[in-house]
Amino acid sequence: MLTTKEVAEYLNINEKQVYKLIADKKIPCTRATGKWTFPRKLVDEWIVSDALTSRESGEPDTHLVMMGSNDMTTELLEHELERQFPQFTVSWGNVGSVGGLVALDKGICHVAGCHLFDPATGTYNLPFLARYIPNVPAVMVNLVYRQQGLMVLPGNPMAITGLSDLVKPGMTFINRQETSGTRQLLDFRLKEEGIEPGQIAGYDREVFTHMEVAIAVLGGTAHTGLGIRSAARALGLDFIPIARERYDLVIPQKYLYTSPVKALLEVIRSEHFRDMVNGLGGYDTKDSGSLMV
Repeated sequence: MLTTKEVAEYLNINEKQVYKLIADKKIPCTRATGKWTFPRKLVDEWIVSDALTSRESGEPDTHLVMMGSNDMTTELLEHELERQFPQFTVSWGNVGSVGGLVALDKGICHVAGCHLFDPATGTYNLPFLARYIPNVPAVMVNLVYRQQGLMVLPGNPMAITGLSDLVKPGMTFINRQETSGTRQLLDFRLKEEGIEPGQIAGYDREVFTHMEVAIAVLGGTAHTGLGIRSAARALGLDFIPIARERYDLVIPQKYLYTSPVKALLEVIRSEHFRDMVNGLGGYDTKDSGSLMV
């Protein structure tokens, strides 16, 4: 559940705009003990399927709308773009990899971030463009490669070595939402190992960011969860690597040479941005800013 202040930050708008959305009955919310609260899952669904679908975002002028998979580097990218190019603003919706592509197909964002693995081809992202944005000619620009793995408390008290340990008696897990690339990676790896989701205590407990997974593990509400190394490192957790994956930005060709997108790519390709990303841990920036095929 988000507070009014938190949902304003999440949507990159001011609190007055949130209250207007409430008055217009355009945002999912509930009122308890005199305060408004906002279920994050419903807010994400609203971003993709309701509030913004009534209008297209149009060509980016001074505001760039980005949606897709959660990653610490996207927050860094947003801040750096606005710092280096103050004439532009950015909003980011953490709606998962699939949600970002759906939003792109509906014309309600300018850039989508995704890390979807296709087992049939052994590649990332490209096979999903034909599935989710068949009528949107687009390019893929690499943001980062990153490490996904199981986050555990320091010292790994449950002696977790891999996904097979998720079915141990007494083990509790924290999961990501169904539209996230992390969830799809998990389901693919579980299938490879012959593990049914119903065997995992906590499989149906969902959160929407890597930091929420890390906080759940640190706070003891779960023994482990799948997420990125940088989130584990930020909270001092140990990390068991599971996969190295490619995170790309999908950009419609018609937006590629607009001023905000050119500024975005300039930031990604800068040495300063790469140094900041590498400082987070768990990332490889060798192809950052490169067109991917």
